[in-house]
Amino acid sequence: MTRWRGAFATTALLVAAIAIIGVLPSQPSTEQAHPQPSASSSALSAPVPTTAPFYMYHSTTAGFDVRLPRGWTADEQSSLVNRRTVRLLVIGNQGTSLPAPAGNQTPLPGQAPDWTQLATDRIVLELDSFSGPGGPSADSESSFPLDWSNARPTADGQGNVATALSLSFQHLLRPLSIVARIGTNAPPSDVAEIAGIVASLRPEPIPASGEYRGWEVIGPLASFPVGTVQHFVSGPSAVGGFYLVRGAMTLFAFIDRAYLFMGAMKPCPIRYETVSRTFVCDETFERWSRVGKQLTAAGVFGLGYHYAFVKDGLVLIGGSTSGSSRNDNDEAAEFADPIVPIVTAGPVTKAEILDRYARLTTTAPTTRAAAKLVRADLARTSQVIRGAFIPAETRTVWVVAFAGDVRIPGFADVHGGWTVFMADPRTGGVITAACCGEGDWPPGFDALPEVPGG
Repeated sequence: MTRWRGAFATTALLVAAIAIIGVLPSQPSTEQAHPQPSASSSALSAPVPTTAPFYMYHSTTAGFDVRLPRGWTADEQSSLVNRRTVRLLVIGNQGTSLPAPAGNQTPLPGQAPDWTQLATDRIVLELDSFSGPGGPSADSESSFPLDWSNARPTADGQGNVATALSLSFQHLLRPLSIVARIGTNAPPSDVAEIAGIVASLRPEPIPASGEYRGWEVIGPLASFPVGTVQHFVSGPSAVGGFYLVRGAMTLFAFIDRAYLFMGAMKPCPIRYETVSRTFVCDETFERWSRVGKQLTAAGVFGLGYHYAFVKDGLVLIGGSTSGSSRNDNDEAAEFADPIVPIVTAGPVTKAEILDRYARLTTTAPTTRAAAKLVRADLARTSQVIRGAFIPAETRTVWVVAFAGDVRIPGFADVHGGWTVFMADPRTGGVITAACCGEGDWPPGFDALPEVPGG
């Protein structure tokens, strides 16, 4: 998107001819007097050129428009306030410079100004963006106009700052705040302008498609009926390929690779199988439902997903990303045609389980491979994968191990010498996985007793 900045000033200039009512009579002198405007009532009523008292400012950095009184100025910024907060925009009644840090040192990234030294007649407004653990919800999106009467005091009311107030709000899942610091002798007329400035703040329109501030806009929600399963390849944003699935209540954006962010496992491309209404990894025969739930094992390795968000009627994909995780979504609540439970043909053999996980392991090259069918209670208490979660109803599990240099996808360095997996004995679906401990072979693997016939 083209970057631009600056202020748009709206002026009205009315031009009128001034009527010449009369000319002074000639003087006896040889010089002729020049005609002069008359002080008649028609001259006094002629329009006087005026300038609009406000102008609009567009912040490219923040993505907002704001109406400013004449004499106020704004300055684009993208500077660190602290480890979690970025200053996006500064607005001021006497310029936009900020006080130096305490001790008059050269400001360093994340070093706060010494607000006690703010000039007494100044007002400074900051628009800040905050990032922290957890992440906001779409239910927390703010409506506009903002109401400055909801602002709350902050800790900067000291020194030359008579008042410091902050108003928090949210847009595009970004926690934002407007902070006002008001000098002890700030003109009351300028103080009175703050509420109008805040109320005038408006988000810029979201484009109908393409990349927008870290999101990928894929079109109006109305163009994706309930039941839609559509694949999107990597677009102009950094989101990457995903499947958009629209349920009756939830919009899903599943990453088009399974087993993400696991050191032991390579990501596996998935495809959507229309007949079975499931997602499939052809390397391991794993399947997932349309709500991303793992169908061939304990359900721990659900499909990873991007955040799917509807704003102004448009579908935005991006924001936070989650890897494989437990999934409690209910397909019957989202679709009128939920799938029936998958029926497996029978137990997976040792040769089959080794073949499947040889395709999945991040050991390269693999110098040793082995698989054992063991009792689940022994697997839970063994040191092979400490604290392994195995469902209570599972009686036996495959424990599959590989030796070799472990290179986590996306990294060239060697992170360890082995990987190990626990898998469902009937489907072969992955239950848990680990890698990269000490030594060149999973500790405790060789001591695990096999189930007879395994």
